[in-house]
Amino acid sequence: MTGNGNEDLIADYLGEAHDYLEQLNTILLELADEDGAWPSDRVNEMFRSAHSLKGLSACFGFESTNTITHHLESLLSKVREGRLLPSSEIVRALFDAIDCVTSLTAAVAAGGEESASNTLIVDELLRLCNTAGEAGAVEGVVEIDPEAEEGAKSRMAQAEANETVRVRMERLDSMVNLTGELVVARSRFQLVAERMRPLQRLDEMGLAWREATASMEDLRELAQSHSHDMERLPALVDRMSEQMQRFDSRWQDLQGTSRVLRDLDDVAYDLDSVVGGIHEAVLQLRMVPLDSVFRRLQRVARDTSETVGKPIDLQISGGDTQIDKRVADELINPLVHMLRNSIDHGVESPEGRRAAGKYERGEITIKSFQRGSSVVIEIRDDGGGINPERMTKKVVEMGIMSAEEAAAMTARDAQRQIFAPGFSTASEVTEVSGRGMGMDIVASTIKGLRGSIELDSVVGEGTCFTIQLPPSMSILASLLIEVGDTMFALPLTEVREIVELTDGRVQTVQTRPVLVVREQPMPFVLLPQTYRFADGVLAGEAKGTPEHAIVFGYAGNEVALGVDRLVGKEDLVIKPLCAELTAVPGLAGMAIRGDGKVTLILDPSGFADFATSRQRLGCKDGDVRAAGPVPQLA
Repeated sequence: MTGNGNEDLIADYLGEAHDYLEQLNTILLELADEDGAWPSDRVNEMFRSAHSLKGLSACFGFESTNTITHHLESLLSKVREGRLLPSSEIVRALFDAIDCVTSLTAAVAAGGEESASNTLIVDELLRLCNTAGEAGAVEGVVEIDPEAEEGAKSRMAQAEANETVRVRMERLDSMVNLTGELVVARSRFQLVAERMRPLQRLDEMGLAWREATASMEDLRELAQSHSHDMERLPALVDRMSEQMQRFDSRWQDLQGTSRVLRDLDDVAYDLDSVVGGIHEAVLQLRMVPLDSVFRRLQRVARDTSETVGKPIDLQISGGDTQIDKRVADELINPLVHMLRNSIDHGVESPEGRRAAGKYERGEITIKSFQRGSSVVIEIRDDGGGINPERMTKKVVEMGIMSAEEAAAMTARDAQRQIFAPGFSTASEVTEVSGRGMGMDIVASTIKGLRGSIELDSVVGEGTCFTIQLPPSMSILASLLIEVGDTMFALPLTEVREIVELTDGRVQTVQTRPVLVVREQPMPFVLLPQTYRFADGVLAGEAKGTPEHAIVFGYAGNEVALGVDRLVGKEDLVIKPLCAELTAVPGLAGMAIRGDGKVTLILDPSGFADFATSRQRLGCKDGDVRAAGPVPQLA
């Protein structure tokens, strides 16, 4: 890199380059399958993007990017001038050039240098330019259709109207963290205000005291009228009157405090509204539409379809659904894995589809939508589905489980083995899939985003993957629960159901406790039987029979957690675990609540796996030899 090393300037360059590349890729995907000449306004937009990117890279001294975009611009010039008719060969060359520049900018973003290994792409662009009778410099452009030009101008005007300012993610993260702390401070202020609320009744107390003073005067008069019977009473009444007068004097000073406390309560209410608004606004700065992710999937679908020889119709909807930028970035690779697997393994070959009575072209739909506070993404194909018998046989062959364990699995459990580490049904490794890593990466990444993934597959009809994610990574909508004297938090997105524990709901099956919900048994676990404190006291030391059970997990494989008390819902600012707790399975993080106390956040799926595995191994409280060491919580 020969440009200056200013990080802010480089970040601006990368942001603008990304926008130009996105526009080039999006328009080219729209035009790739069109026969004949392309609309001149769309070609003009691609030409402008290539030209702008060329100038930008030259300004920053990125020579490799400048060279490729120069020849990309030249080829687009020939196309828009009508000297070259769009063809599959030209489309492929344009995609390759865009991919190459994308790789070059990615290298710069990672703090490295541009690669100079772009000779083949440059040669191909030059060759195609030469087929038009000349190569090299960009010539003048032909007349553009007025209506097409007007359409292009309209789109540019709209883009200018939506004026934006680039902000580095590090700065946004800092703002989010600060507003998160402000949310915690607000909660603490509200707690203090709530505790002081009884003091607002000082006025009532003052009135009562004045009434008592008046009654004392009546008593004095009565005592004086009967002084022959109560000689000592007048003196006693006098002393009490003096004390009450001194109290009244001090009370006058406190009367203003009551008014201040009422004002404080009003301030607390206003502060809650303002802080909530600020925090929401800052979070919105990090939100992006999922369309920015979905656009990349269109290219993946096209390339994978060509590679494996399976024609695909990809339908995408819900691209306007908003999600945290970091979540969106982390989602790209999992979604790419899933889409490739759907095309390579899910959808049958054209011959196989014809034999099954299906349309020759496979159909894959991707849609996103809001469900409560969660973002849901569905990926559905109309392929052959996941055969549970084949999955059962494969897990035994791979040594993932014994034949007895495999035979005990339900069809759904067998299908979910697709997420097992290293699992693959592919007979050979290809450039698309078969390395036994794809769906494992998907599951672990989604879990790392505090989300969940479920599948529903019917043999012969297809498979649907459902991903559920929180819209933001900084604030967690939580359900607070209490076990003994210890409070924990559960992500609300993971809570499927809350069940009141009545007599007979918890039963024993093969020595293990289960909760029966709608005649369906599910494992019943308790925190005290899973975690132990360093002093030997079980977590929370349950106060007796739990009052409620929290059901979480995926359909057909739910787990019920017994709790003593439901505290309520609360938005928590997530903090990383301290070093002593990072190795504890089933913990997702920690949070500082309004009262200043630390609350541990449970990872439902991780906790369920750990707790149920201890049950299967027959571990008792304090007997952990079979399951490994029990976490020692400070």
